[in-house]
Amino acid sequence: MYMRRLLLFWAFLIPTLLWAQDDSKYLAGAVPEENGKVVFSKEIKVNSFSKDQVFDIMLKWAQDRFKGDVTRVVYSDKNAGDIAAVGREYIVFQNNALSLDRSLMNYRVMIKCADNNCTLKVYGIRYEYVVSYKREPEKYVAEEWITDNFSLNKDKTKLYRGSKKFRIKTVDFVNDIFKEAISALGTAAVEEVPSAQNENVAAPAAKKEHNVVEKSQMITKKGYKTIEAANLTASQTSLMAESTLQVSSERNNELKDNAVSWKGIGNMFGKFIASVAMNPGSETFKQIGNNDNYSISFFVKDKADEAWMIIECQKVGETIEGDQKAIAGEILKIFVK
Repeated sequence: MYMRRLLLFWAFLIPTLLWAQDDSKYLAGAVPEENGKVVFSKEIKVNSFSKDQVFDIMLKWAQDRFKGDVTRVVYSDKNAGDIAAVGREYIVFQNNALSLDRSLMNYRVMIKCADNNCTLKVYGIRYEYVVSYKREPEKYVAEEWITDNFSLNKDKTKLYRGSKKFRIKTVDFVNDIFKEAISALGTAAVEEVPSAQNENVAAPAAKKEHNVVEKSQMITKKGYKTIEAANLTASQTSLMAESTLQVSSERNNELKDNAVSWKGIGNMFGKFIASVAMNPGSETFKQIGNNDNYSISFFVKDKADEAWMIIECQKVGETIEGDQKAIAGEILKIFVK
């Protein structure tokens, strides 16, 4: 009887000891931060590859890896070498005949392509965790759940039980994404190198930024005042969502499309981006080529006499959205009545 109990004791203890040993790679520094935000980063050296070659490979990988209604590529700009995607998928903690323990995880991916180089960043991580005795899922953000301050004890030698599984599975998940990207680029041509801390891989080239500023400074509209995207009020953004839209191309501003859906404003690669969805068969859509300028006009419903807001944009990318295509444009100017 004693030997049986002893064997049972070791049967339960040994896996626990092995798990504790495996925790070492998830301790201090396993979850990196940049300016208070959780940002996983990987820089990859790609020998003898041009920026365009790296971009084409990474865009195809991203389109295959992030596909669906929510998980998808949302932005791409070949000239700048930038790709962005959003993800929403489960990380599984335990899955057996007795239970399924998992959490839905939302995240963003940025990819910066250059000659002989590629940098990936995973950030904006949020969790939705269903607890059996609660009607609504518990929601966490990575910055307040899996960082060293929230996940490790004072001596940084042990993971707290509550967030431990989230931290471990997140680190593993991100590492798998990096490995997939490396595999897509080709093992013979790829060599990992340390990623520079706090490197702003999203910064646009100085020349392009200068051109954008020059264009935006030349734009004026009589009867309107200009505002910055960062200064939009909550009431203005709410009214934008309720307005009817009209898009016109700078190439032919007489050609206008009213069958447009507003997708919102976001910040991507350090720039404010406005997004709309249009029918790809629209003549206006066809007029807006790569890097072309266009305008989005907002009208109060049932009042189509004059726009209360106009956003001037420069197209930076497009993605498929069902039967439509979503156009992402860098905001040059915003005009408000």
